[in-house]
Amino acid sequence: MPDAIGALTAAVADRYVVERELGRGGAATVYLAEDRKHHRPVALKVLRQELGSQLGKDRFSREIAIAAQLSHPNILPFIDSGEAAGLLYYITPFVTGESLRQRLEREHRLPVRDAVRIACEVAAALDYAHRQGFIHRDVKPENILLSDDHAVVADFGIARAIAEVGGEVITERGIAIGTPEYMSPEQASAERELGAKSDLYSLGCVLYEMLAGEPPFTGPNMRRILARHVAERPRPLRAVRPDTPPAVEAAVARLLAKDPNERFATAAELVAALEDKRPTVPASGVGVARFIAVLPFVNASPDVDADYLSDGLSDELINALTKVEGLRVASRTSVFALKGKPQDVRATGALLGVSAVLEGTVRQAGGRLRVTARLTATDDGRHLWSERYDRPQGDVFAIEDDIAHTIVSTLRATFLADLVEPAPAQRTSSLEAYGLYLKGRFSWNKRSATGATEAIGYFEQAIAADPRYALAYAGLADAYALQVDYRGVPVREGFERAKAYAQQALALDPTLAEVHASLGWVLFIYDWDWDGAAAAFRRALEIDPGYATAHQWYSFVILTQRSIDQALVEGHTALELDPASVSIRRSIGWLYYYARRYDDALRHLRRAIAMDPMSEENYRMLGRIHTQVGAYEEAERALREAVSLSPETAYATAALGYLYGVRGDRAAAERVLVELAARSQTGYVSPVAVCMVYAGLGMVDETFAWLDRAFEERRGWLAYLKVEPTLDGVRADPRFTALVRRMKL
Repeated sequence: MPDAIGALTAAVADRYVVERELGRGGAATVYLAEDRKHHRPVALKVLRQELGSQLGKDRFSREIAIAAQLSHPNILPFIDSGEAAGLLYYITPFVTGESLRQRLEREHRLPVRDAVRIACEVAAALDYAHRQGFIHRDVKPENILLSDDHAVVADFGIARAIAEVGGEVITERGIAIGTPEYMSPEQASAERELGAKSDLYSLGCVLYEMLAGEPPFTGPNMRRILARHVAERPRPLRAVRPDTPPAVEAAVARLLAKDPNERFATAAELVAALEDKRPTVPASGVGVARFIAVLPFVNASPDVDADYLSDGLSDELINALTKVEGLRVASRTSVFALKGKPQDVRATGALLGVSAVLEGTVRQAGGRLRVTARLTATDDGRHLWSERYDRPQGDVFAIEDDIAHTIVSTLRATFLADLVEPAPAQRTSSLEAYGLYLKGRFSWNKRSATGATEAIGYFEQAIAADPRYALAYAGLADAYALQVDYRGVPVREGFERAKAYAQQALALDPTLAEVHASLGWVLFIYDWDWDGAAAAFRRALEIDPGYATAHQWYSFVILTQRSIDQALVEGHTALELDPASVSIRRSIGWLYYYARRYDDALRHLRRAIAMDPMSEENYRMLGRIHTQVGAYEEAERALREAVSLSPETAYATAALGYLYGVRGDRAAAERVLVELAARSQTGYVSPVAVCMVYAGLGMVDETFAWLDRAFEERRGWLAYLKVEPTLDGVRADPRFTALVRRMKL
């Protein structure tokens, strides 16, 4: 076997560098490896040689290819697979956290809150997989990974592939596929046709162990454990864990029923049962009965590019219902994270903590608009209301108002008697302008260089169609501000226009929270008008206290002017309001970075990367944090990933130069300076980028020379002058104090 591993290592050397063994299981040995192309750590899992021989390359490849189609936030994906030197292997992302088994070994028993949360996240993964026709067959703590304390289920399809080898009994001991402590009675009896409820039983065993500190059945040998699964009942959970809520104990008992028909019908039903009884109280003090989610309406039009219309309808309904006093509405980012991922409504309700879900479709064809909408209770899946609207396309505003009013009336009759009717939304009278505005926001939400450019074009067209459309001006302000960083354009080109358009929007409609927030950001990051920015954000939050983006941006004003602790409170408020926002999650990471609380910063950045693994800024920030704590190899790996994701921007390259400087690789840092100088001959390079490299090299005079250039250009980075760790090496210089004074910080 060692020779075979050596041969496999050599065979994959062009793609992966095998570094060390991580662990061994019954079916495979796991190695830590580096993906040469993407400079990231991965897990290389090699099946036992005798198992691979029985399975065969073709069958293995077929089963892995099927399993690789599973795409869910709580399922660990497959990156690659193959055969080399007579060994079958597959590649998955390397999870930097720990497995549930490792946490149980350390803590023995978990808090009820954590155990229920982990069980719900695993159940969400199982529910998705079951609806795709997959049974895991080996749900156990070793296959549940905790990434930033969130559960990710590993090895979907592996047990299925093994089971394809002509029967369940294939190991040298003649034991059925699976792990004895977590096998359902039907699995322990070696039944060939296993259903989704077998996985639910296994999850019940895992939940029992998280609460009790041991699995429901143990024994001196495997056969004894299997026999107990078939014939015995476990000890009542509350006998070994008295603080277990009765509802949770009942759910576990139902999961561990010997007869599959007595278990939950689906994993989504389990999630609903556990979530409804989870011992938590929403931070706002408002119960789940006052919480509704508007899921992204589905574009059913012949034109696949008409998503802007279906997304826009969803946005308008979210905005209208948000204004209903006494009703909480799941944020746009939270619900749009579920777009294209159909789930049982009960699972959706449990995941978002809502009592009702609105969903529907939009079809646009031949000047007509057909909208179907359905309101469903999440506790039992019952339909509360449904309707179909078939009208001329120009009636889209009336349709939105009708749906919002009907939803409130329905909720008043079923859940909440004290809700008031929503006021009509203030919009443009131009359907053309409205459609263009929706396209602009759709592009802006991509948070990319291309998206910012597209958004500017759409917002300009919307204003041409309706010169008094305030939201379009606010959108244009946001788009010009966005492109400063995402396209690396000079500050004046972006923020002077952003300020002008924000002021026009404010003149047209001062009742919009978005307008005040857009102006506040320009006043903060470009005008350096600290008091004016704070006042603008406070006004935005007076108009709409639930506007997460205003809390997010305001946290940075507080950071630079008043208190890091207060800034963190404001940032976490934004995160509470919009937990699925990658931008807000990353902002929390920035706040902790500026606070020098690097462990907390890393935790949030890893979560942001899990949410969006294609974001250049996520990896760039991760690299900067690793640099500050001296983890230079990890820093370089993250920064190279950032450069590969967005090679046209200079900030990731500059962060690499800073890294080279602080770790003593002067020649490499100077090469980065040469590269930045060459770039400046053909395009714009921010003086901040050059300043960072000189700061890493410890070249103080040059650092201040480029700080002065950044001041002259009014680069927003200088707003963080007092808290930026990159500048710690020059703080004692009198020129730094003078610059702080010039900035009026």
